[in-house]
Amino acid sequence: MPTQQTTAEAQIEELRCRLERLEASRDRYAQLYDQAPVGYFTLDDAGGIRLANRLGAKFLGVESSALIGRNFSQFVAADARLAFAEFLRRVFADQSKQTCRLRLAQPSPNPLYVRIEALASEAGGECLAVLVDISEKQRAEQALAESEYNLAKAQSMTHVGSWSFDPESGEVQASAELLRILHLRPEETTQEAFARVVHPEDYDSVMEHLRLGVEQGKTYEIEHRLLFDDGGLRWVYSIVEPALNIAGKVIKLYGTTQDITQRKQAEVDLRNKTNELQTIFDSIGDGISVYDHDGRIQHHNLISPRIFPQETLPGKSCQDIFHPESAAESHDCPVERALQGERVDTCLVSANEGQPTRYLDITATPIRDTLGEKNRALVFFRDVSEKRLQEMHLIQTEKMSSIGVLATGIAHEINNPLTSVAGCAEALLRRFRDEPILKEDVRLDVFPHYLEVIVRESYRCKDIIDHLLSFSRKSDGTTVKVDINRVLREVIELLRYQPGYQKIQVITDLRGDLPRISGDPSGLRQVCMNLLVNAHQAIAEQGRVEVRTSREDDTRIAVVISDTGSGMEPQIREKIWEPFFTTKEVGQGVGLGLALTYNIIKRHGGEIRLESRVGAGSQFTVLLPIGREEQL
Repeated sequence: MPTQQTTAEAQIEELRCRLERLEASRDRYAQLYDQAPVGYFTLDDAGGIRLANRLGAKFLGVESSALIGRNFSQFVAADARLAFAEFLRRVFADQSKQTCRLRLAQPSPNPLYVRIEALASEAGGECLAVLVDISEKQRAEQALAESEYNLAKAQSMTHVGSWSFDPESGEVQASAELLRILHLRPEETTQEAFARVVHPEDYDSVMEHLRLGVEQGKTYEIEHRLLFDDGGLRWVYSIVEPALNIAGKVIKLYGTTQDITQRKQAEVDLRNKTNELQTIFDSIGDGISVYDHDGRIQHHNLISPRIFPQETLPGKSCQDIFHPESAAESHDCPVERALQGERVDTCLVSANEGQPTRYLDITATPIRDTLGEKNRALVFFRDVSEKRLQEMHLIQTEKMSSIGVLATGIAHEINNPLTSVAGCAEALLRRFRDEPILKEDVRLDVFPHYLEVIVRESYRCKDIIDHLLSFSRKSDGTTVKVDINRVLREVIELLRYQPGYQKIQVITDLRGDLPRISGDPSGLRQVCMNLLVNAHQAIAEQGRVEVRTSREDDTRIAVVISDTGSGMEPQIREKIWEPFFTTKEVGQGVGLGLALTYNIIKRHGGEIRLESRVGAGSQFTVLLPIGREEQL
C-alpha cells in the first residue's frame, strides 16, 4: 500500500503538471491576445487603460507598456470625445454590448476610423473593448455619401430623377428629385402612384412602352405629360434601360426622367416667334431670300418664288439669278459682296424668253455671324417694272406734250402762209373772170382749174389746222353752252386724216335737235378724242366705229361710241379707269386717256358706262346733264 508520502508526491506532481499546462495556456492566450487582428483594450469606468494588445497599441501609436494608466479619450479626436464619453457611460450603465464609431487622433494626414465594441465585466469595474479598423470602409462610405450627394445635386440642378422598377415584385425605387418632379411623398413610391400622375391622354402610350420594355428588353425613350390634382401640367422625358439576367430575362428596368417643361415652353415660344417672324417675312411685298455662307438659298418668303420660281428654291446658288452665264462674274454678284460684309444696292433687268421684261431693285445686306466667322446674306427683290414703265410712259407723255406745243406753234405759222396762198389763188381766179382775154389764151386753159384746186385744198388744210388748234387750246375752266354734235364732228374730222384710219368705217347718227349742255369745250373734246382713238385702236384690221347721240331722258343726253374690235376680258375691264394702266406697248399709250376721261365726265356731273365682250367689240356710253334752260 502506498504510503501517505507517496500519495502527496503524486498530488504534487499532478499539481505541477496542471500548473505547467496553465502557464502554457496563458502563454498561448497572451500570444493570441497580442497577435489578434483586432485591438483589445481593458478599460475602467473612467476610460483608463488597464491592458492593451499590440495592435491596439499600434492603433493609438504608443507602445503597450506606455499605455497603461493613460485615459483612452486622449487618443480620440477632439470632435469625437463627447461621443466616446456617452458610449462608455452606456457600457457600464446597461451591462450590455455597445458599439460606436470614432475617429482617432492621428498625426498622419489620413484619419484612422475604428469601430469599438465593449462589454462590462460582471464585477462592473472594468470592460473589455474591441477596436476594428474601418478607415477604408469609412472612406468608401464617405465617398458614396459624397457621390450620392453630388448625384442628388446634379439631379436637382438638371431636373433629372432616377428610378428602378422590378417587374417581378412591382417594387419601385425613386430618387428624391424624381419624387419632387412627380409631386409625390416618399411613402408614395409605388407603381400605382406613378401611374396616377400620368396625363390620361398619354397613359396608354406610357404603359405600352413600359410593357414592351419588360417583354422585349429594349431601351426606349418617351416624352409625355404629367397632370396633377391641382390642375398643374408638366412635360417629362424618360430614358429607360433594362437589366437582363443570364437567360436574357428582364429583371429590372432603370430609368431617368427629366422635367422638360421649360424646354417645351421654350419650344412653343420659339415656334410662335418663328411663326410670327415668318408671317412678317411673308407679308412684306418685296421678295426676300436668305443665302448661306456658300451663297445658296436657305429660305425665302412667299413673294420670291413669284419673281423667280426656280432660282429661289432652297439650295439654289446665287449664280442662277445674278450671273447665270459665268461663275467668274461673281465679283459683281450682290450676294457674294454681301457675304464679304458689304451692303449692296443695285438693279437687275430680267428678260426671259416669252415673258415681259422685268426691272428689279436689289438690296443685299450681310447677316453677321455671332462668332464673326461666316456671314450670310439677306437679299430684297423689289419688282419696279410697273414704276419703270410708268416713268417711260411719263417720258413719252412729256415728249408728246412737247411735240403738241411744237405742233401748235407750227400750225400757227403754217396758217398765215396758207391764207396768203389761198388769197393769191382767189385773186388770180378773179382776174381770169374779170379779163376775158386771158381765157382766149389756150396756154392758160387749165389755170382756172388748178387755181380752184389750190384754193379748195388750202382752205381744207386751214380747216384741219383750225380743228387742231381748237383741240389743243388749253382749257381755262369756263363753263359754256356746248353743242356735243359739233364737238364730235370736229374730232371725227381731225381723226379722218390720221394715217391708218382710212381702213375704218365711221358711221355717225347724230340727233339734230339735241339740246346743248353746260360744260368745258376743251375737256369734252378730250373725252370724245380719247374714246374715238381707243375705238379705232381696238380694231386691228378693217372694222367699223359707230357714233350716236340721243336724248336719254329729260335731264341727260347720251353719246354712244361702239367699235367692232377685239373686246376686253373681265380683268381688263376692271382696271381700265386706273391711271397708267394700258395694254399697249411703250410709246403707243401712257394709260392716262380713260382715267382722264372718267375724271372729266365726273367733273361735269355725268356718267360713263362700258359694255364689252371678247371678240364682240366694246361700247362706251357717256351720259351728260342738260343745262336747266335747255330742259323741257
